[in-house]
Amino acid sequence: MVDMIVISIQTSYHYSVILPLLEYSKSNPNLKYLFLEWAMACNLDQAEQIYKAAANRGLQTIVSLQGRKSPYILRAKELISQGHIGEINSIELTGNGGWYGYDRPNKSPNYIYEMGNGNDLVTNTFGHTIDILQYMTGSYFSKISSMVFNNIPEQDIVDDHGQKTGQKVKKSVPDHLLFQGTLMRGNVPVSCSIKGGKPTKKFTKNLVIDIHGTKGDVKLEGDAGFAEISNLVLYYSGIRANDVPIANNGDKYNTQPKTDMNMYDAGKEIMEVYHLTNYNAVLGNIFRLYESIADFHYNTKKIPSLPSQFLLQGFEFEGFPTFMDALIVHRLVDSVYQSHLLGSTLDVTNISQLPNFTA
Repeated sequence: MVDMIVISIQTSYHYSVILPLLEYSKSNPNLKYLFLEWAMACNLDQAEQIYKAAANRGLQTIVSLQGRKSPYILRAKELISQGHIGEINSIELTGNGGWYGYDRPNKSPNYIYEMGNGNDLVTNTFGHTIDILQYMTGSYFSKISSMVFNNIPEQDIVDDHGQKTGQKVKKSVPDHLLFQGTLMRGNVPVSCSIKGGKPTKKFTKNLVIDIHGTKGDVKLEGDAGFAEISNLVLYYSGIRANDVPIANNGDKYNTQPKTDMNMYDAGKEIMEVYHLTNYNAVLGNIFRLYESIADFHYNTKKIPSLPSQFLLQGFEFEGFPTFMDALIVHRLVDSVYQSHLLGSTLDVTNISQLPNFTA
């Protein structure tokens, strides 16, 4: 009998596949887990319906916001949560979302360039990255404002060698997002700029996250704007942190951080560069996500009073992102588009509120 279903298909099919699947699955009493790729659905309404159907079915849900399992994100979260950069006072984020620029590879599927399919710059690139930022800082947003642009409505088709074929195609999804927000915790201002287009490293990295604190700073850099699948580099300056990063999982992946902290005394100002040279982020982050499911299923970490099901990972180190975690991101993405359309700042303090529904 099946005890876990993994849905890894085009986002625009999620809604039409999952609802009848959940109804059919009632004949399988052994089914316990439902794993779904991000995004949950094409829009917030569909995502809420999927969430409610899975909750009514009583399944443990998982969603592939695997950036939460990146060793660099966990290291940054550790440094922040343990106070090694003091209180956060500002955050800047810049990224390159790929795909959505002037050129389109000839083998690239058309649906990712068509609005309404749940694979646009805001839902995909920003969605993954902003979930990571909230997870690292341990805070949701209270207010947000945004501007969304489609300044490249037509793209040039390029061949496998990057040469233009002479063919042009329409694009309806955004190619640039300007986002500003305030975190609930500490009233921290966050500014974010994500653009589409071919990644370039001529002047800077394609992903830069700067987190400034009262005692130090954390910087994350990557060669691609997708933090959830990029092998990052973490730079840290502040007061001394612990010697063994929990992000390294006991070093069982045969990788070593480029740092030697034993020469420092506690409380002294230090600098750290954290990078796992042999780490494959595309495989490693999703592997760690599946590993956390196994840890939960078998309670390998011997956690006392481990519940048979949990609704929300939230900001915990242990566990895995659930449909509720994903629904929170969907609400934020929806608010980004609303803010742009209304031309105003929105209050999003209720973003993490549980949905009200009856079975």
